[in-house]
Amino acid sequence: MKILSLLFAFSLPALADWQKEITPPKLGPHPKLAPQEFDYRLSWKGMLSAGKLTFTFGKPDPKFPSDYSARVVGGSTGVASKLYHSKIAILSRLDPATLRPRVCVGVQDEGDETNTIQNTWAGTLIRTEVTTRITKNGKEGTVASELRFTPMHDVFSAMLQVRSHKLATGDKLVLPILPFDKPYLLRVQVLGREQFDGRDTIKLSVALQKIDPKTKALLPYQKMKSTTLWLSDDANRIPVELRSEVFIGDVRMTLAAARKL
Repeated sequence: MKILSLLFAFSLPALADWQKEITPPKLGPHPKLAPQEFDYRLSWKGMLSAGKLTFTFGKPDPKFPSDYSARVVGGSTGVASKLYHSKIAILSRLDPATLRPRVCVGVQDEGDETNTIQNTWAGTLIRTEVTTRITKNGKEGTVASELRFTPMHDVFSAMLQVRSHKLATGDKLVLPILPFDKPYLLRVQVLGREQFDGRDTIKLSVALQKIDPKTKALLPYQKMKSTTLWLSDDANRIPVELRSEVFIGDVRMTLAAARKL
């Protein structure tokens, strides 16, 4: 027992070391994104059309006038939808001054079941409710949990946080994120500037690790092997293309259209 206790005691600092790397949640100097909407096409190896997503940033919501709203809707299409039915809608309400999350609600329709996930931030405490509805019989069940950690971003606040920084070659950003009901550690490194698809871009590498909710230990995320992201090197700094090597192969998200709101 003494040996186990000693091993556990020595392991605690190691588990906490990564928290010292976290990028402070303060926004960087790059101007905030003007209200806009972006369409993306999803593909496998840039050839087989797999789906589409539409991101909306900064569109006023009359129901929550004191919040900054961000959302994404879309899912699989065509042949891909027959092989893997998936529809998604995520709405996030952020603090307009800090762009830190207040509430994020996501709905994932996988055909046989639909999961609705609501995350609510209250200081260092994040409350999560996951409601699962079985399509075949209409049965529902809800599971609630709590996570105490700060800073913790949602998908949109992480995107806005990254684009706000200087993004000089070699810069690294480390952001804990809660995309749905499980926490991850996002690591971003600026690889440099380059011409991509006929425009000036900032090339980034992106990596994810799981965070154990109880011990805060980092665990490998096997589904995503490597990811490269190209941001437009302009005032918008929006994703031009994301290429991710995942368990099903090369998946890409490519900018198709952009509109000011």
